Amino acid sequence: MMRRTGWAVLSLMLAVGFGCATQPLGPDVIDVTLQAPADRVKAAVTKVLVEDDYCCVDWKDGTQLQAGYREEQPSIWEWMVKGRLGVVRSRAEASVTPETDQSSRLRIQVSSEGKRTMFDSWEPVTPQVPQSAENKLRLIKNELKLVTTPYTTQSFIKGQYKMQ
Repeated sequence: MMRRTGWAVLSLMLAVGFGCATQPLGPDVIDVTLQAPADRVKAAVTKVLVEDDYCCVDWKDGTQLQAGYREEQPSIWEWMVKGRLGVVRSRAEASVTPETDQSSRLRIQVSSEGKRTMFDSWEPVTPQVPQSAENKLRLIKNELKLVTTPYTTQSFIKGQYKMQ
C-alpha cells in the first residue's frame, strides 16, 4: 500500500513539474497614455535605453523602436560569472503614437532570456527588476517630469527603511 501511494505521489509531482516547466514566459509589456507630445516621449525613451546600455537604439518609421541586447559591464571575472553563475540578457522594444498634440500612447516591451551555464541554451525568463517594463516607464516619467516627486534611489531607501 505504501509503495503504491509513493509511486502515485511521485508520478503526480513529475506530471505537475513537467506541466509547469513547459509553460512559456512572455515579454514584460506596459501600454500607457502619457501627457506629453510624441517627440518628447521618443527622446525620453531613447535617453533611458541608451543610459541603460542597450545597444543599437534605432527608431523605425518614426514610431517603432527596437534596441539590441543590453550590454553588461565587462569585468575580469566575466568568464567565471557567465560560466558558473549564469547570465540574463534583455532586449527592449517601444512604440510611440501621438493621440493628441499633448498626449501620446507608449508601449514598452522587454524580453529577457537566461541560462545557468555557458553550455545551456537561452530560455525566456522573467525580467530582472532594473530591466522590467515598469521600471523603464518610471524612468521615462522621471525624464519627462510627469511625476511630482521623482523616484530615486535615495527616496526608495528613505521610504523602505525610515532613516533618522
